Amino acid sequence: MGPANEGEQMRRLGAILALVMLLAAACGDEADPFGTTRPDETTSTEAPTTTAASSTSAEPTTTAGTTTTTTAATTTTEATTTTTLSPSAADTLAAFFAAAEALDADIRSAAAAFNAGFDADAGTLDPGVAPLVDALDAVPLGELIPGGLTLNLETAVLRVFADLDGRVSALAGGVRILGYPDLEWALDCLTGAGPAATRFPADLAQARALAGLEPPPTAAPDSAEAGILAVRLAAIHSMNWGCESCGVLDYDAPIEVDWAGGTVAGGVEFEATFEAGTWEVLIYAC
Repeated sequence: MGPANEGEQMRRLGAILALVMLLAAACGDEADPFGTTRPDETTSTEAPTTTAASSTSAEPTTTAGTTTTTTAATTTTEATTTTTLSPSAADTLAAFFAAAEALDADIRSAAAAFNAGFDADAGTLDPGVAPLVDALDAVPLGELIPGGLTLNLETAVLRVFADLDGRVSALAGGVRILGYPDLEWALDCLTGAGPAATRFPADLAQARALAGLEPPPTAAPDSAEAGILAVRLAAIHSMNWGCESCGVLDYDAPIEVDWAGGTVAGGVEFEATFEAGTWEVLIYAC
């Protein structure tokens, strides 16, 4: 491509970064499902509203040629009841929720540093940005999620994890691909995670609310329930990071896991072993 086209791409990239990165949108790209940037890598994880209303009205009565109509006052009473268990799954997940908030803040800070350190005209990035991005890691958050949550709550919690993991992947992809000649690819990475950054506060609030309505999970760390959770965490991470991709997975439904058959997502084989208190998961893809 000619210098004019390159300059136009640089200006476009800088304009979008100024808008997107200050809003903490990391990045995203369509990935080969279950790919991995490190093919031999394994992933470890430790294991109503009540409304009461009354209304009465007397029928007209007639006495000695005189008609008298009596109407009783209508009274409507609404009561709202919120049930929160104590202890609840929210207590078990307290460390996860706190870590998720902290990582969200770190991602936003790194995105702002990226925006400040990017020279759109030269197509260069301040060398101090890469270490900030490299320090971001959502995988440890998975170790704070217990097995045995109801499927509804687990899905909400994993959506929070996927939001963060994908945004880290997207930002890392933007740093990595800026060194490549394909600026369009870098542009996709740097803008694709906007929806995940925008929805994160609501996703976190939803997971917290659901957790307050459930008792603490009781599944053992080496149980099948905990193992299935570990496989789902590994699959999410692989979808966000695999094959040089840069997120972001929109996790809105449980990933299918055939525990007995050793397959995930409809047929991809995996191995899961419990050793030294953790699940080691290897998915055979990419």
